[in-house]
Amino acid sequence: MTLRETMTSQDKWPVAIIGSGNIGTDLMIKIARGDGPLTLAAMVGVDPGSDGLARAASMGVPTTACGVDGLLAMPHFADIRMVFDATSAGAHRANWATLADTGVRMLDLTPAAIGPYCVPWSISITTSTRPTSTW
Repeated sequence: MTLRETMTSQDKWPVAIIGSGNIGTDLMIKIARGDGPLTLAAMVGVDPGSDGLARAASMGVPTTACGVDGLLAMPHFADIRMVFDATSAGAHRANWATLADTGVRMLDLTPAAIGPYCVPWSISITTSTRPTSTW
């Protein structure tokens, strides 16, 4: 079965977010408010006093302030099917090294500013501030 077939099924996909800063917290809220197949299984950070971890806990999302090691120690880690990494490029390398052998899929959301930029297909060009005649 391909990833596309799996994602379009009715099954829920438990996901974890590493990084309780603005990017990770924004993603958490979008997943929580969405009606897609993703469901929040964990919010991971390293600062126990972060607003993102506090917000996740208030929403009933399991949290850990012990980084990726804390995620691995969660009793439901084996159920997590995808991890979004919203940390930094350097931290992502370490996070991937720790999680690579677990079989979990990982998506790097780190703002590294290297490589080609990507605009998601779902963004409409009609929302652009450019005149439509130039498209």
